[in-house]
Amino acid sequence: MSGFRARLVFDPARGEYRDGDIRYMMIRPDALMGMIAELPEHMRVHAMDAFARSIRRFGGRSARAYRDAGAAEASALLHVIEETAPQLGWGRWRIAADADGFVVTVENSPFAAGAGPSTHAVCAPILGMLAAVGEMTHAAVSVAETACAAMGAPSCRFEVRRQKGSAATPTG
Repeated sequence: MSGFRARLVFDPARGEYRDGDIRYMMIRPDALMGMIAELPEHMRVHAMDAFARSIRRFGGRSARAYRDAGAAEASALLHVIEETAPQLGWGRWRIAADADGFVVTVENSPFAAGAGPSTHAVCAPILGMLAAVGEMTHAAVSVAETACAAMGAPSCRFEVRRQKGSAATPTG
């Protein structure tokens, strides 16, 4: 499977970037996270939850495309995700897998950088993507952001754990 940037095609006549059937666009992280900051305080958590669910659904389609293009084994899929994240501008990801799931450390999260200092974790899009990937590699999972650079941590950290009683999927 070739790298994301090698597959990315820009069509100037249409004003769009594509990786096969998947369309991408560029947006400033501060503009994206600033939209959430513009909401009333009581609505921000709902917006972040919706953001995570949306990325889980639509980012999951990208992960399935990566899997179908040659990353069928769980370890191969996690490697492709780790390699693709920085090419998308989502920071540098390090994934450490074990029998019950995996831990992801993200250096330079665009979401934390775009949000600026915060009293709560802000990397909902990464949470959503990891939920989609976790379900592909370990069936039912729980995902938690256990550290966030926006809260002063040196990097963002996520734990993806198989839920008790769930079996691995065919890719796991």
